[in-house]
Amino acid sequence: MNSKVAIAVICTVLLMSLVGAAPLPAQEEPIVLTLPDAIQMALECNYDLQIAESRTQEAKAAYGEAAAADRFQLNFEGAYLRMGPVASMTLPPELGGGAIKLGDDKTWSYGASAYKSLYSAGRNEALRALARVGSAAAKLNAAAARRQIALATTELFCGIIQTQGLLRVAQQNEQRADEQFQIAAARVEAGAAPQFDQLRAEVEVANAHQGVIAARTAVATTKSQLKNLLAIDVARPIQIEAPPQPVLLAPDRYACRDLAGQTREEIKIAEQQVAAAEQSVRLARAARGVNLGAIGAYTRQSTGGFSEDYSWSLGVQASKPILDGGSSRSQQRQADEQVKQAHLLQEQTTEFVALDVWQAVLSLDEAKAKLASTSKTVEQAEEGLRLAQIRYEAGVGTPVEVTDARTALAAAETNHVNAVYSYRVAEARLARAVGVPDSELPVTEQ
Repeated sequence: MNSKVAIAVICTVLLMSLVGAAPLPAQEEPIVLTLPDAIQMALECNYDLQIAESRTQEAKAAYGEAAAADRFQLNFEGAYLRMGPVASMTLPPELGGGAIKLGDDKTWSYGASAYKSLYSAGRNEALRALARVGSAAAKLNAAAARRQIALATTELFCGIIQTQGLLRVAQQNEQRADEQFQIAAARVEAGAAPQFDQLRAEVEVANAHQGVIAARTAVATTKSQLKNLLAIDVARPIQIEAPPQPVLLAPDRYACRDLAGQTREEIKIAEQQVAAAEQSVRLARAARGVNLGAIGAYTRQSTGGFSEDYSWSLGVQASKPILDGGSSRSQQRQADEQVKQAHLLQEQTTEFVALDVWQAVLSLDEAKAKLASTSKTVEQAEEGLRLAQIRYEAGVGTPVEVTDARTALAAAETNHVNAVYSYRVAEARLARAVGVPDSELPVTEQ
């Protein structure tokens, strides 16, 4: 280092000691999330739900539009015109001569017209009923969307708990592999085991570390998916507070099926579709009926010739189609078929909901059985690994036995983590299928 560079380095160090180095950017505090917090955030910021809520407001506005057909209506019209050339005539000399214009190059007019429906053969009533049904269906669709978003949030939240559990299993497996490596190395150094045992144990440590890397990536991936659902910056750290261990339920499948028939939005939406189809029949019939309304008008205009500068009218207007080429009858037949389709769809939806609940109950029973089984398997695998290690340290066992026992324990722990996740998700799916919170699921007497 030459003298100039040394002087520059010394000056830089002195300047930093006097002024102080620029502080490093502080890491953002993680967002701590419980499952209710995550669901609430998803309901507040999810785009699909915002669209569903907007459609609910749109349906309300559509009802206002339908109701306007029976209300008093008033329109204003006005016009101002410049025209040319204006026709003229020349008077004979005996009448004084000169030219006289036969019109005006400027005209204006304004006025108002009014209309009030008096009778529509049921058309206006059917339009209001259709709009009312549409508004109710939009609310039900929004409620169904909320349930689906809550379920998706629950699955991702539990998915993070699952991947974090799998990460702990991978880390414990790596730690056990490293302990086995230390034991093998000590035995090789003491001349009690061949070099092959140490090399094999070293490979097992490397393989176990690969599992840790994959598990860390899975945790980060699942967290990013949840953050995307909750509209959280993907770079913002989050911390999950796991709920307590699940309490195993014994759901009453028949009570769950019957309750779902009363609560599921899909069934209620199908009922609204039947009502809409019936109103469409009424609307098709009204198209062939008499329409009667009161009309009125008032107009004021520029004068010209022998016309007055204003006019008004009051009266009643009636209309009824006589010949329409069979259009109205075809519309009515279409509406009748739509009623049949709506009833069939209602029956199909009811059966689908019953099947959905039934399958959800079966999935929960399966998850419950696996959870109970894996708890015992972990205990047995732990004991198997303990005995294999004792045998190896005593010189009567082989490293293959230890590796197999450690692999079996890691598999048992993995299965247990997956079983807990499957049970939590199965319980959440059953609650969604029934249409109630999980705390209100009907259970059998224990």
